[in-house]
Amino acid sequence: MDLDYLIFLQDLRNDFGGESLFLAVSNLSKSALTAAIPAILFWCINKYAGIFILFNAECGRVINELLKGTFCVYRPWFSNSELIPSAEAMEKASEYSFPSGHAQFTTAIYGGFAFFYRKIVPLLIIPCGLIILLVVFSRNFLGVHTPQDVLAAVIYSIGLFFVAEKIFKWIGKDDERKLIFFIVGLITVVIIFLWLYFKPYPEDILNGKVIVDPLTARADAFDALGFGLSFFFGWFLEQKFINFKTKVSNKDKLWRIIIGFAVLGVISTIIYPLLKVFLNIEAYKFFKAFLPFFSILFIIPLIFTKVEQKFKR
Repeated sequence: MDLDYLIFLQDLRNDFGGESLFLAVSNLSKSALTAAIPAILFWCINKYAGIFILFNAECGRVINELLKGTFCVYRPWFSNSELIPSAEAMEKASEYSFPSGHAQFTTAIYGGFAFFYRKIVPLLIIPCGLIILLVVFSRNFLGVHTPQDVLAAVIYSIGLFFVAEKIFKWIGKDDERKLIFFIVGLITVVIIFLWLYFKPYPEDILNGKVIVDPLTARADAFDALGFGLSFFFGWFLEQKFINFKTKVSNKDKLWRIIIGFAVLGVISTIIYPLLKVFLNIEAYKFFKAFLPFFSILFIIPLIFTKVEQKFKR
């Protein structure tokens, strides 16, 4: 039934168009707007809200990679030759299908935003929920995910909100508990990495080719490692050595945003291309996942606090 639904959407796409629109919707999960929400919250408005959303985004991504690498569910077009997904979406799709990374990340950011402020601004659930639904539908409309793929990602991402809320309440301002959380987090991430890297992967053949190359699938373990380590190291080091405040002037807030997105721009336009040239695929995946979030959590706050201290002196 799930494949029949995708073929129905494919017929709609072929008959009435809409591919470009839903490609744009799908790409929203990796857009500057999506990155800006937790970053600006963290730097300028509410550190706890920013940390909450970043934890759900990054650790949710680790869970996503764990599930993908464990279940090894092939993309839907391998199950039915009639299914022809969007060429552009197919090109950017990762090796395995279940669960959807786009659905997970969108739910983590927009859903986490609405969840955190649900008692203060309950109406946020409407625009944030609509964005999640559109991105989820776009992955089906483009033919790169089944309904199970996107629903699973949304469900476990929402479940992680409640877990995260309890974790951060338990931590509170207790330095000992923060250290425990940091150590347990690192150990968990490393265990997941080792499982994904050393586990056997299927080598099913279709039309004379391996459907998913085990070496390529194994490289995604470094993706999970990068996301997990970036959160725990970034969060812990900022708490330990910077511990900046968000109660600053609007001018300082503006400069924080300018500095922050300048650094992220350098990473995406200069550092990424250089890394791709000089590093193998495994190291590149690690740094591509690690650098932006570690920068949001630690490097950028370190820079803007040094700048603010200099101008105050």
